[in-house]
Amino acid sequence: MIVVLDSSAAIEIILNRQKAAQFKDVINTAEKVITSDLYRIEIVNVLWKYVKAGFLEKDTANKLLMLAENLIDEFIDIAENNGESLNESIRLNHSAYDMLYFTLARRMGAVLITLDEKLMLLAKKEKITTVK
Repeated sequence: MIVVLDSSAAIEIILNRQKAAQFKDVINTAEKVITSDLYRIEIVNVLWKYVKAGFLEKDTANKLLMLAENLIDEFIDIAENNGESLNESIRLNHSAYDMLYFTLARRMGAVLITLDEKLMLLAKKEKITTVK
């Protein structure tokens, strides 16, 4: 099984929140974990916000960034599914950011791991397997 991990689920894992163990179990049984290059900047942005808000120290944020990077076996260049994501965003009236994960999961026949409820519902509707 191939897994597409989005940034919301990765943050859940690296901060060891409620669904971290469940998500780790799925990742540990996966043949490969992939994601869009978008993941990298989304993770950095979330960690920056946590440092700015005083929830994390800079050194901790940098360690968490490395943990998030290490969850992924392969980063897929945005250019590989950018056009498809645009067209699906228009067709499905949903964020282009999310469609980068969505189209990657669909294209690879992968399981999508996300905490984004709207994305999860859309993926289920479009017959993409998700982890809840």
